[in-house]
Amino acid sequence: MSASVAESQSLPGRARSIGLLILGFTLLRLVLAAVAPLLPQEAYYWTWSRYPDWSYFDHPPLATYSIWLTTALFGQTVFGIKSAAVRWATGWNSLWARLILDMFGDRRLAFWSLAAVNLTIVYEVLGFGPTPDGPLLFGWVGTIWAIWRLSASGDGRWWFAAGAFMGLSWLGKYSGALLGPIVLLYLLATPRLRFWLAKPQPYLAFILAIAIFSPVLIWNSQHEWVSLAFQSSRRIGAMSGFKPQYFLMLVAQQLLMVTPYLFFLSIAALLRESRAWFAKGVEDPVRLLLISAALPLLLLTAISFRSIVKINWLAPAFWPLIILGIRHVLARGERQRRMAWGLGSSACLLVIGAVVSAIPNLPLPGDLSSWSGFKEVAERVDRMEASIDAEGKGSFVFSPHYKVSSWSGFTARGRQEPTPRTFTAKRRWNTTTFPKIVI
Repeated sequence: MSASVAESQSLPGRARSIGLLILGFTLLRLVLAAVAPLLPQEAYYWTWSRYPDWSYFDHPPLATYSIWLTTALFGQTVFGIKSAAVRWATGWNSLWARLILDMFGDRRLAFWSLAAVNLTIVYEVLGFGPTPDGPLLFGWVGTIWAIWRLSASGDGRWWFAAGAFMGLSWLGKYSGALLGPIVLLYLLATPRLRFWLAKPQPYLAFILAIAIFSPVLIWNSQHEWVSLAFQSSRRIGAMSGFKPQYFLMLVAQQLLMVTPYLFFLSIAALLRESRAWFAKGVEDPVRLLLISAALPLLLLTAISFRSIVKINWLAPAFWPLIILGIRHVLARGERQRRMAWGLGSSACLLVIGAVVSAIPNLPLPGDLSSWSGFKEVAERVDRMEASIDAEGKGSFVFSPHYKVSSWSGFTARGRQEPTPRTFTAKRRWNTTTFPKIVI
């Protein structure tokens, strides 16, 4: 039996193996969504879902719309909240598989690339933790896939799929705006595609993306553009002087979140393919993946010398590099044993992370143990409220941080929650008649 036939008959070479892999990781995330504790940031997004609006101060609304839908289906429970993220993760995994198969026509590459990205801490956490990164990743991967289908087929209708996916990424998180420069750079770097810049389709696709993003524009126009300002000019204005410790913090965080083996595999892929591009050129699919990864990676790395870059911000950057890294390993057969050990180490780190997150009240620095203590706080607040109510008085509960308030609100859902309008009215009440409970 030849090597090619043996590879096609192995599990990674079978057509259904990719679907089984996605199904397996989806079932794992559903289990995690059912047993993992609710994090304060997730409770924060859940709070938004109780008051549907065009958009919100911190982020666009798509993640919140998702939580509203899944809690309507599964109830106001931790599983109802977290299952919103599982839906997005299943979507972006399906798009990853389709993208790799369309680009390279290699089932083994699709199988091992999906196994690798799903064994990172960052993509696994985002896969069952409902944040704006879920819809951002779905729209981001979908945009890259649609641009590749356009590139491979020459069919201008793919511009509208790209515009729709790009609009969804913007509706998920503002950093989706980087997709515009990524697409433009790919067109400019690929001579055979530059003619599209003189065609109407790209500009109509951009208008479609803006139309999908319009709820955010409507909300901002009603609130003095405060959200757009907060995420742009105010963040730039808050940057301080040269702070190399922030860069070192970013490297350490990504080394952990991507896992060491896949982190170094990704950086090696970035350097190798960049050198190849400038030396002799690269294939179109490699060029598209490289631009998709390099732009956010280089931009946020530069920012990290002046400001803290949060641990999840580089999620759109690493998956294309992991694909390119796994492709290189599979092409060098003697390195596949090393890949197996590397992915095994990533799986071990993932299990350790799951075990750590299940242990309450770990003495971790800062707010890293953010899943502990909130239930006890809520029970204490309930007891204090009951005591005040027994005296025939009303009470007003508030905290010094929005995350604490959100989690307390979730664990005490029987408590009457003020709407934003009644909260404004309560601020004018005589507080001497309403004992305050500070948490």
